[in-house]
Amino acid sequence: MKKVIFFTDFKKLHEALEHFDIQDFAGKKVPVKLHMGELKNKYFPRPDFVRQIIDILKGFKIDPYLFDSTVAYSGLRHSKTEYQKLAELHGFTQKNVGCDVVIGDSGVTITVEDRGYEVVKHLNGSTHIFALSHVKGHVATGMGGAIKNFGMGGVTKKTKLQMHHGSRPAYRKDACTYCGACAEVCPFNAIKIEELTWKQNMESCFGCGVCVDACKHNALEYQDADFQYVLACAAKACVQDKNVIYLNELKRIARSCDCDPFAGPIICPDIGYLISDDPVAIDKASLDLIYDVRPDVFEKENHISPFKQIKYGEEIGLGSSSYQLIKL
Repeated sequence: MKKVIFFTDFKKLHEALEHFDIQDFAGKKVPVKLHMGELKNKYFPRPDFVRQIIDILKGFKIDPYLFDSTVAYSGLRHSKTEYQKLAELHGFTQKNVGCDVVIGDSGVTITVEDRGYEVVKHLNGSTHIFALSHVKGHVATGMGGAIKNFGMGGVTKKTKLQMHHGSRPAYRKDACTYCGACAEVCPFNAIKIEELTWKQNMESCFGCGVCVDACKHNALEYQDADFQYVLACAAKACVQDKNVIYLNELKRIARSCDCDPFAGPIICPDIGYLISDDPVAIDKASLDLIYDVRPDVFEKENHISPFKQIKYGEEIGLGSSSYQLIKL
């Protein structure tokens, strides 16, 4: 069973890290993979909180720098230059956080389960990585945690688009009952049912696959693969054969992702922090702790189970869902 350390007092981070191979990080230049927030989002990790992490890592003789990748959709995070400006706007400067802030764009193709994923070069070229994942809801995956941090945040725009496009629905008219379940759960209103007609607006379709999951009549199938499956595969492409320590922050748990300008409301009280060296175990522990307080809250809010990414992650060897929770 994988160790997952749980604590509510952030001063115990140093002690929590000593449960893992943190000494092996000494002397290494280490990317701290995190999401620095979309414009108008209120819930992303706070720079002063990140500064505390950086200072603790430096205490272990580590040379850290903040890192994230550009996104496929339009906005300030679409280019390296504009994302750098947004990061500064949100307080992520060398002065504030005590280290460099780097945005990556180009990648190296890594094959996992017979599919290629372009991993951004800063992650691919690192032997040691520290992951800071703010746990929250997500319209496509139910929840975003450590797996999502790498599965989407660790790959290039080209791969992001391929993953989403491959999860778009393919329609089977002969099986459709026009029940409207797919249209009801679509977070982007991309599906319309009118009399005995099923219509899809491809420009509005995000490729989340929520409609496919909701269809009980097999009238919809993924054009390529379940989004949460390729998400787990992409995460494995980013972290396999590397020494990675994961920190999940279970605070400001909103309905939607840090990439959503309107991510609220908060759907669960603050819980604390988790540390592990296994992304599947830490995300499973995060889900279990949240559901102890708010049962099935992510399914209720986002109409899709986040446990799918846990299941797929375990199946492909990304990590284990069996864990031992150690409370500090």
